[in-house]
Amino acid sequence: MDRAGKAHILGFAVVLGVALLLHYGLLPALGRRAGIRETPAYFLAVALVPVALWLIPAFSRALARGAFEAHRKLFGKGGVYVRLPGSEPIRLRDTLLMSIGPFAIDVLVMAEILFLQGTADLRQLVVGFVAFPILLLAGLLTSLLPGAWLLDALDLRLVNATRGEVIRPAEWFERTLGPVGAVAILVGFVTLLHTSGYSYESALFLLGLWAVRLFPAVFGAVCVYRLVIEPQVLPTLGAWCARSGIETRKSLPSVLSEWVAPKARNP
Repeated sequence: MDRAGKAHILGFAVVLGVALLLHYGLLPALGRRAGIRETPAYFLAVALVPVALWLIPAFSRALARGAFEAHRKLFGKGGVYVRLPGSEPIRLRDTLLMSIGPFAIDVLVMAEILFLQGTADLRQLVVGFVAFPILLLAGLLTSLLPGAWLLDALDLRLVNATRGEVIRPAEWFERTLGPVGAVAILVGFVTLLHTSGYSYESALFLLGLWAVRLFPAVFGAVCVYRLVIEPQVLPTLGAWCARSGIETRKSLPSVLSEWVAPKARNP
């Protein structure tokens, strides 16, 4: 096992250990019941639903191609896409930041469905018709995230010489699905609970409670994606880029000089 794999296993063990300590140590001390039959196992199922789709290489490749086509149709007119692959290693810090997005989506989707269904007690979700829409909607939304992650891993750039712009296509998705967008989603979760009659203190406490129960499973799923799925899918996506006319360059200045020089000769 390489260094990145060991770091991720150690990081997951630390996150899981802290979550278990808080859930079964601190919460009972604060008077919160944390029974083994309550929602942690259910939240684990919600977090692991996307992994079943991520394990299908064709599905992840289709997500990346779909994300690229969406960006090309919206922002790619008058520009050219190139790849600037680097040798950036798989870092635990990046995986932690990536995990915030699917965690926030899972939390907000479940909170919205609870709000619409009027389910105040989370233990009611163990059985019944409420469980199915939550699993389906939260799982499908989080399963789409690798499309944005793979665009970033491919190191794609959109060069538009007429406007003097160099854009990372993944940046467009990171604004809503990245850490900053995830924080905004979590703020929306707190606001939703406050609208439902909770105080801000109670809403923040519930957010922490759901984080302790759900985030370790989400982080584990993203670790599996980063260590197993992404290295398997990236080579085939690189070949797809070559077939689609997306050139691989060593440096951005060489691309800009090729675009600027002909325009300078033909004013």
